[in-house]
Amino acid sequence: MRVAVEVCVATVEEAMAAADADTVEVCTWLASGGVTPSNGLVDAVRSAVGLPVRVLVRPTPGGFVHTGAQAHAILVDAEVFGGGALGIVTGGLTEAGAPDAALMREVKRVAPESEITFHRAIDHAGDMLLAIDACLDLGVQRVLSSGGETLAIDGAARLKAMVDRAGDRLLIAAAGGINQGNVVELVERTGVREVHFAAQLAVKRVVHGAAMSSTHAGVSFDTEPDLAKIEGVLNALVKAGLR
Repeated sequence: MRVAVEVCVATVEEAMAAADADTVEVCTWLASGGVTPSNGLVDAVRSAVGLPVRVLVRPTPGGFVHTGAQAHAILVDAEVFGGGALGIVTGGLTEAGAPDAALMREVKRVAPESEITFHRAIDHAGDMLLAIDACLDLGVQRVLSSGGETLAIDGAARLKAMVDRAGDRLLIAAAGGINQGNVVELVERTGVREVHFAAQLAVKRVVHGAAMSSTHAGVSFDTEPDLAKIEGVLNALVKAGLR
């Protein structure tokens, strides 16, 4: 089995560092789990790398039961990115904790040429296996999940159950704290055929001047690609015969 690798990126530099991966997912504000990036950033990443690109469409770092305005934002962004036939990574839940079927049908309607991934909203679903069934019914091609835990390795048992439930009808991609030290164990315990992780390091430096936030939250949020992490995960998979 060959395991595909996706790197979640928030800058062109991070995308270029992921050149040996299979795909990149573009988002912004990784510390919050990611929100929708600008169209300009997505275009810049596409111009800089030759890899297939998916785009996170998540209007807020808050919960997954979306307001009407948030759902509207999702559909507008999905239509924009769908116009380029980019893979779209999105999702939402009902108050009862089930996938928001009406929202997902609208996403598919406005982006008919895009591969659709139901993102980690599924980790907050009331019943994750029933949520997989719903994604199958909706024609979703891919699900991104940590098995309901913060770290995918801690959700390995549930991820395996999801992989078994989906079979060959739906791709389960594991996400959440994946690194060179746990990626092989995670694959072997779950059977996932794709792993997804961010590779970003904070740049520690003293910056003088006015903060951009009146709360004085900070004056520098610079980051740089974590190339060693990408190479470490890829090398671990190669050594295990998984790439």
